[in-house]
Amino acid sequence: MTLSLPEFFPKLKKFHGIYVMRQTYEGTCAFLTGYEVGSGHSVLKSFHGWLVPRGKGRPELYWPHLVLCEIYEDGSLPDLRYFTPEQDKQAVTILFDLLDEYFKLIDVEQV
Repeated sequence: MTLSLPEFFPKLKKFHGIYVMRQTYEGTCAFLTGYEVGSGHSVLKSFHGWLVPRGKGRPELYWPHLVLCEIYEDGSLPDLRYFTPEQDKQAVTILFDLLDEYFKLIDVEQV
């Protein structure tokens, strides 16, 4: 049985370069989505639902774009395909911080 994303996430953070060949924000989001689909678990949809009330982006945005709204204004999101290495690093850091916060929250709620 494959680990759920919250269970696997500490390994991903520790060994990011092993699991995500190009450690870009786009590559990391694609890996997370693929991992979730392959594992048969569904956490990213509820992660999206957790991000929406933060009010930093429009609710119809996909979760990777809502994460970017933590850094950039909703109306001026840059095209992540053209991120600089610094932008990728900042976006991955924000993503990991938000997932850490979310996974701690759902762990507490499940107890």
